[in-house]
Amino acid sequence: MLPSLIRLRSPPTAVPEPEDYLFSALGTLFPDDCQNMHGVGPDTVILYKNRRFGELELTVADPSGEEERRKFAHYLWNAGVLMGELVGGRKGDNDGDGTDSGVEEVNEDDIAGWGTERWWASEEEEKLWRVKGETVLELGAGVGLAGIISALAGAEEIVISDYPAPELLANITKNVESNVPSDLRSRLSIKGHEWGDLESPFSKENAGRFTRVLAADCLWMPREHHSLARSMLHFLSPSPDARVFVIAGFHTGRAKLAPFFEEVVGEEGLEIEEIYEMDANGVRREWRAERDGGLENMGERKKWLAVARLRRRQ
Repeated sequence: MLPSLIRLRSPPTAVPEPEDYLFSALGTLFPDDCQNMHGVGPDTVILYKNRRFGELELTVADPSGEEERRKFAHYLWNAGVLMGELVGGRKGDNDGDGTDSGVEEVNEDDIAGWGTERWWASEEEEKLWRVKGETVLELGAGVGLAGIISALAGAEEIVISDYPAPELLANITKNVESNVPSDLRSRLSIKGHEWGDLESPFSKENAGRFTRVLAADCLWMPREHHSLARSMLHFLSPSPDARVFVIAGFHTGRAKLAPFFEEVVGEEGLEIEEIYEMDANGVRREWRAERDGGLENMGERKKWLAVARLRRRQ
C-alpha cells in the first residue's frame, strides 16, 4: 500500500532509458519485492497521494559532496510516507471540533485506486499521532514530507530540519513552497541541525520547545544513534504529553536499528511508550530485536518498518 501512494513524473524533456522501463515494472515483474525508496534524481518529481490533502509534489536534493550524499536525503523512504500518513490523519479527521487547516479535502472519487480503504491505526491510536495544535520538529527531514503534512494538518508551529548542507535545505524550502499554502507558511521554518550539536544558536534557542519530534528513517547509522537521541531529548518539551515519533525501515538490517531502541533510548533519558512492526500494507506484528537468528531475508525485511512512540523517561 505505501508504494501505491507514490508515482514519479519525469521532466518533459527526458528520454526514457531501458532502465527506466525496467524500474517502473519491478512491482509487476517481482510482486513480492517492495519498493521502499523513491526518487531517481533532482529533476524527477515524486507525487505522493494523500487521502486528506490531495497530491503533493516533492523533489529530492542533489547532494554536492560525499558527506551530504551519505545522508541519503536524496530519496523519499517508505518510513517517511508512513509518518506523513499517521501525522496527517485520515480523510475527514478534524479532531472533532469541526475545523481544519483550511486545505480543501479530497473527494472520494479523486482517491479511487489509491490503495485500500483500510486505515493504518484505530481511531483511539490515531489520536496519539495527531499534531494539530502542537509544536513540531522534524529531524533528518530529507524531502520534508512529515513537516509539510504537519503544517497542513494544523500544527501550531513547525520546524523542518536536516543536516546543514545548502542543497538539502534549499530543496526542503522548494518543497514547502510547492505544497504549503502561503497563509500557513508563517508557522513553518527550515533549519540546519547536526544531531547532537546542542550548542548551536538554534539548539540553545529551542531547548524543550517541541511537543512533537518526528524522525523517519534516521536509524540506519548506528554511530549517530546517541547524537540523534540527545537531540530528541534536548528539543522535546518537558510536558508529560510530549512525544517523539520514530519510524524506520529494516532495509539496512535489523542489527543496525535494534540498539537504538534496546539500548540508546534508555541511556539518553527517553523511554518507549509503544513499539511494533508494520509492513507496507499495514499488517502488524510485535517488535523483536532479532528475527530468524539474524538471518532475515533481504526481500522480506524491506517490507517492514519499526514504528515507535517515545517520551521522556519517567
